[in-house]
Amino acid sequence: MQKLRAVAVALVATVVVSASAHAQNRNFDNSWFWGFKAGLNTFSVPNKGNRSTADLGIDWLITRTKGGLYVSANQSVFQQDLDFADPASKTGQRTVRVNDMRRLSLAGVAFPKHFGGITPYAGLGFTIVVLGDARIFVDSTNTFPDNSFFDAVESERSRSSVLGMAGVQIQTRRAAIFAQETMIPSNNRFLFSSVLSFFEFGVRYNFGSSIDQ
Repeated sequence: MQKLRAVAVALVATVVVSASAHAQNRNFDNSWFWGFKAGLNTFSVPNKGNRSTADLGIDWLITRTKGGLYVSANQSVFQQDLDFADPASKTGQRTVRVNDMRRLSLAGVAFPKHFGGITPYAGLGFTIVVLGDARIFVDSTNTFPDNSFFDAVESERSRSSVLGMAGVQIQTRRAAIFAQETMIPSNNRFLFSSVLSFFEFGVRYNFGSSIDQ
């Protein structure tokens, strides 16, 4: 996974170097972009170490001159077992298997400066993260969890949080490519309690003006 990240960064760097200095800000400012992105979702599973999985999504970027609005929807595809505490089990815990992760994000973004067709940006916003189905395994003693255990797992299957993001967009007329990193802080009331990190790259297309003429 680290090699994939290195390849993506190298690709973006290559395009940055070759980007045309004649790209005009009119292809970026006051515009309405739709985009598709792919990347890596990195998180830590208690007692199992770090994990990186594929992440896919779409986004919507509305720009003004120095700022804008960002909206995105993502899904990470994976299957992961984790240990969840249960006093009713003789081992003190049970195995819970979760599938996939979905998130919906909204952020305000700032564009401090254009460098020809290259625009770095940063943002701060809010996200909702929901894990897919949580399958609970009966342990070797064949004891069955009570309702409070199911309720506890369900309550930690989703969370809301602030997010921080930073990225760069490279404009070539109406089309653009971009790379960005999104970070979500840790929360011990979520099944994956670690910091969530999303490295993404993709393409956006300018569908026209975001100002009502």
